[in-house]
Amino acid sequence: MKQEAWAYYNWGTTMKGVGAVMARVNRELEEIPGKTLAGLIKVAALVHNETEQGSVRVPVKWGNLRHSWFVTASSGSIISGGGKKRTAIGGGGKFTGPKASEHAARHSYMVAEARMKCWYLSARYKGPFLIMGYSANYAMYVHEMVGTVSGKDIHWNRPGSGPKWFEYAIRKHLQAGNIKRIVIANAKT
Repeated sequence: MKQEAWAYYNWGTTMKGVGAVMARVNRELEEIPGKTLAGLIKVAALVHNETEQGSVRVPVKWGNLRHSWFVTASSGSIISGGGKKRTAIGGGGKFTGPKASEHAARHSYMVAEARMKCWYLSARYKGPFLIMGYSANYAMYVHEMVGTVSGKDIHWNRPGSGPKWFEYAIRKHLQAGNIKRIVIANAKT
């Protein structure tokens, strides 16, 4: 079986547009020989940076959606804050508000589930695998809030934030060729 590398978004149901964008990412990754986990991790960092500092940012009310971002990898190490090495980042979300403990519990569960999924898919497809996404149970709902909700205009609290931030970040760097360029630059020859 040929070696393959996959990126994956982790939301329970398909969102309009994200599935098609991720399918295109995976098609482009399949064409690259010698893909490495390092390349996939750098792509995840690029996408996350875009959702935080790009032209369409992750919305913030309490900050829980923003803090629910995570990345898991099939093997190797991701260096996170403080220089700690692990196969997942995002395990210690800083949740606030009346449902902080519920968010923390869900986050821990989803990161653990994604880590197991990465290991399984990496073994099945004989290559590196990465899952990135948001663990907040309302992430998909907020992502798809286009136009009005219940007949009311949406007022985003964070300047530059809005719907489709995750899809936009991936699509922007896919169309610019950045995702492919990063994976190729980190491929084993």
